Amino acid sequence: MDAKQSPLFQPVLWEGGRFKILDETLLPWKSEYIEVSELPQALRAVKEMKTRAFGQVLTFFYAAALAARGQSGAALRERLGRLAQEFIEARPTFDFKALAGYFDPWFDSMPTGNDAGSWFEGKIHELVSGIAKARTQRAKTAAELLPNPCRLLTHCNVSGEIVAVAHWCREMGKDLRVIATETRPYLQGSRLTAWELAQAGVEVELIPDCAIAQVIAEGKVNAVLVGADRSARNGDIVNKVGTYPIAVVAKEYGVPFYVLVQDPGKLQSGDGVEIEERPASELFQLQGRSVWDQEIAGRYPAFDVTPARLISRLIGFDGSYTPESFREKYRPESPARQDEKKAAPSYLLIYGIPEASGYSHLAHALRGEEAAHVLVPEMRPELWGLHTVAQGLREQNVPFQLISDNMMGTLFAQGTIRKLYLFYTEFAEKGPVGICGSLLAVLLARAHGVPVKLFASKAVAAAPRDRDVSTFMGQRVGSDGVEIYPIEKEMIPWAFLKEKTEA
Repeated sequence: MDAKQSPLFQPVLWEGGRFKILDETLLPWKSEYIEVSELPQALRAVKEMKTRAFGQVLTFFYAAALAARGQSGAALRERLGRLAQEFIEARPTFDFKALAGYFDPWFDSMPTGNDAGSWFEGKIHELVSGIAKARTQRAKTAAELLPNPCRLLTHCNVSGEIVAVAHWCREMGKDLRVIATETRPYLQGSRLTAWELAQAGVEVELIPDCAIAQVIAEGKVNAVLVGADRSARNGDIVNKVGTYPIAVVAKEYGVPFYVLVQDPGKLQSGDGVEIEERPASELFQLQGRSVWDQEIAGRYPAFDVTPARLISRLIGFDGSYTPESFREKYRPESPARQDEKKAAPSYLLIYGIPEASGYSHLAHALRGEEAAHVLVPEMRPELWGLHTVAQGLREQNVPFQLISDNMMGTLFAQGTIRKLYLFYTEFAEKGPVGICGSLLAVLLARAHGVPVKLFASKAVAAAPRDRDVSTFMGQRVGSDGVEIYPIEKEMIPWAFLKEKTEA
């Protein structure tokens, strides 16, 4: 494969004894690099999500090369152990300790004295080169698995690897078209994935996170491919929040769900990973500017866990595996007994726009269900949740928290959602009709045994600032060459509203 790579495939570059990090928060508007010559600069770039995915892997390795200068032996081993812990404190979900494990075999053969640092740096460059070749091979393996023609759904961004998959598909004569989720709140899908695919000449269409059920139910997707920040020995994966609900919907409609993974290390299951909770204020920021001038409570779990039972194939550097063959290779141990978890608060989830009288009803429902808050998804692209529903709840003094649409799945999985209140716009013969995202909310409720209550929705006359995913809070976020998926209302089949029974 000799096609030009995406700049995100190698987003961190070593130059002249220091390195530079592509600032992914500025893409696609600007292409700028952050110069790093000291460790605090590297840690800050990771913590602030200037780089993520493969970028944070490279940042850690090159930071280790800086840390190695002037040190050797036991002192270097201790310093690199501390470095891994510092990176974990910056982003706790990612396994930087496993990255530090690559260094362990080197200590026995490391030269002493002044040559140790430069020797260590050379070994890191060899390692990075090997990983780049392995990622290219992994992309080829993924391309071989995809159908022809392929209508591929992807989420977040896997640092140029989807572009590599597209190039391999082209060499194999496969017709590939990609649907990318915008991936709130950092918009990695619209800013990075859609942009890099369009730059590479790959047909790409952008959807809001809440439209995943819509496009899969309408038969517009015949494969899903995502990355993984962590994989576990039992076949579970941990990835950007919003991955789990895609897997749930794909399973419902029989669409294969593929994941690009790495060695799981010692992680036994997805339950053993600390999920990073980022500041809720990041829900309301774009390009460092706050796009909302009022204080609103929110939640931002940055990752979710997708269990092995929802995964078709795990694609590693050395081939692809079913969850069963992955477990056979890595042989997970029996999980250790977990301490009893504290009872989590319970919530009512609403989707759609209540009528004026509906807000006072929600206040009574909260008390009746003994729930802590009402959860309000943003409801992209129009942001009805932020502009309309949050204001109605505030006027009635109803406690609520705002979330991105792609966070519904992980909160269902945590067992914190007591009931779904779905507001429909009309009734059709086959079922109620609601705004985009209604079908996803119902499918998640059904998958987790959560009851759904139907209510009439308010008709909204005011035109929102955002009519589609090309803008967020009125600011353009789309790229040239990216198609925008035309959002439609969604019909929820009556069968999905009945109590689910196991066959």
